[in-house]
Amino acid sequence: MNDTDNKPGKRELILRAAVKVFSSKGYHNTRMEEIAAAAGIGKGTIYEYFSSKLQLFQAMLEGSLQYYFELLNQESFKMMPLQERLRILIEAHCRFSLEKKDLARTIFCSHMLDDELHEWAMGMHREKQKQALDFLEQSLAQDEVRQDVDLLLIGLILASALTGLGAVITMDGWEVDPARTADQLSQALINGIKKQAEGAE
Repeated sequence: MNDTDNKPGKRELILRAAVKVFSSKGYHNTRMEEIAAAAGIGKGTIYEYFSSKLQLFQAMLEGSLQYYFELLNQESFKMMPLQERLRILIEAHCRFSLEKKDLARTIFCSHMLDDELHEWAMGMHREKQKQALDFLEQSLAQDEVRQDVDLLLIGLILASALTGLGAVITMDGWEVDPARTADQLSQALINGIKKQAEGAE
């Protein structure tokens, strides 16, 4: 195999450089030429792949969150008990916020300062709510959730809980144990919605 086969393409180089520069300087203080320099390419090359800094930022974020999307779509994940799926999802969210704190902080702060970013971030939040709702509807279909539960409300609570966790970890410097936090939060959420076994009080 030729060594060049293992080298990332230019788009991947740009995205990796974007993570580093956006994380260290924030969205508004980052210039495209700085990302180009970090990637070892000319500024014009970036525009062959991304039409604007906003589009590059969005692509970077979507790439960073790809793990979540892949996880939610795995058949093995879908077949797990509800509490285990919740636990895995919460722990993954905590680990991302801890391990990529600078990037997560940049993501969290940027949408509060820029109207265009805010609109896009709200769309991402609505997508997170939709995923949470789909997540719960699947559990209802599997007879894991009580029929009287307001799934839309619970989905909103779950999405907001994940957003809140990310905020206190990245903005307040809250050092959490991802596994312990996931165990406690998933247990708290599940206690209110899980269908009890017949005969249980």
